[in-house]
Amino acid sequence: MQKEKFKELYDYCQTLSPKVKRNSVIDKIKELTNQKVRCVKTTLDTEIVRGYFLSAANTEHSLVREHGFNVIVLARGLNDCWERFVNVKEAMHLLDSAEELTDTKDKFEQLLIDWVQSVGSREEQQVSDIRAIWMTLACLCPEHSRLEFEAKWHKGQIDDFGVALALSIPKLYVQLLFRPTYPLIIANLFAE
Repeated sequence: MQKEKFKELYDYCQTLSPKVKRNSVIDKIKELTNQKVRCVKTTLDTEIVRGYFLSAANTEHSLVREHGFNVIVLARGLNDCWERFVNVKEAMHLLDSAEELTDTKDKFEQLLIDWVQSVGSREEQQVSDIRAIWMTLACLCPEHSRLEFEAKWHKGQIDDFGVALALSIPKLYVQLLFRPTYPLIIANLFAE
C-alpha cells in the first residue's frame, strides 16, 4: 500500500463533515494516484460479493478492455449505504501495491473461492481488502465526528442505526468505529 498517499487522503478527509461525499473521496484518490477509475453496475450475487475492483493491468477482463482503465464493479440494487461504502472501499485499491492487486482472472477467482470457503488465508489480496474496509471507515467518518458519535453512543444517546444513518454507511460496520483499538488500527495504516 502507498502509505504516504493514504496519509494525504486521510488528512484531506479530516477536513470534511458527515455525510462525506463518496465522490470527494474517490476524486482525491484519483488525484493522489494519477489514475482513472470508472464505476459500473451489474448483476452480482450479493451473498458472495457486493462489488470488486478491476485493475487496468487486468487486460483479460472485457470491462477493462472496454474502458481502458481501472473499473469498480458494483452490484445492482444495493441501498445507498452499501453502494457508497463498497464504491469507496473498492477505490481504495488504487492505493494497492502490485502484489496486493487482484489483477488477473485467476487471482480474482481464487479470492472468491477463499471467501466462499472461508479458507482464512492471509494472501496479500485478502489483507488489502480488510485494510480497505478500515481505510474507508476512516475516510467516511472523520475522527472529530467519530469521537462525537462515540461519546453519544456510550451515553446511549445514539445507537448503531443512528450512526449508520448519519454517516450513510452499512450498520454492520458501525461498531468497528468504537472498538478501543480503532485509533491504533488507523494509525498503523500510514505508520512507517
